Amino acid sequence: MRFLPALAATLMLSACIDADVTMDFSDGETMQGGVEMTFARELFDMMGKSPAAACPGGEGVLTKTDFTCRTHGETPIAKLLEEGAAETAQNDFDPSAAAKFERVDDNTIRVSFDFTEMASKGQKTGQQDMGGMEDLISAAMAGHSFSFHIKGYKIVSTTGTLSEDGTEASLVIPVSAFLDESPDLGPPFVTEVQLKRHCTFFIFCD
Repeated sequence: MRFLPALAATLMLSACIDADVTMDFSDGETMQGGVEMTFARELFDMMGKSPAAACPGGEGVLTKTDFTCRTHGETPIAKLLEEGAAETAQNDFDPSAAAKFERVDDNTIRVSFDFTEMASKGQKTGQQDMGGMEDLISAAMAGHSFSFHIKGYKIVSTTGTLSEDGTEASLVIPVSAFLDESPDLGPPFVTEVQLKRHCTFFIFCD
């Protein structure tokens, strides 16, 4: 949850920010996590850091229009269930660190994100703090979003969107949703993941 205060401050400087978070449990043993953050070149220049310093442990790419930081992490599923925390980046922008992990049974885990609860604990980005720039900031936010993807052998259930092949659950939150003083980001994003193929009598498999 440590990314939320930094995120709130960032939105006050520049609304041009996108995040894509992926958690892949497909091998049944580890969580392969990736975070890709992209924000406007103007914001990067305000940070006063080099691409390497702004993206520790990852790959930073700077262009004339934006800066992208891509990081990857691998964590044993057993460790996630013991500690209940993931970390796929070594900087303040790691939305994956807000996930909660629970075991449903020997072959199924539950991954949960409660964005509304997290936002309520972070710094407020309310309109009274925008100095009359509400319309300008709202326009800048248009088209920008946070995307979350949970992948595995099989998605048993999800409150997000299920892919046609049943192996990925996703949720997209527009950045504009953070405009309100007390953001309502909807119900928790909860996904149950079957880790491996299961067979009964070596015949009936799912």
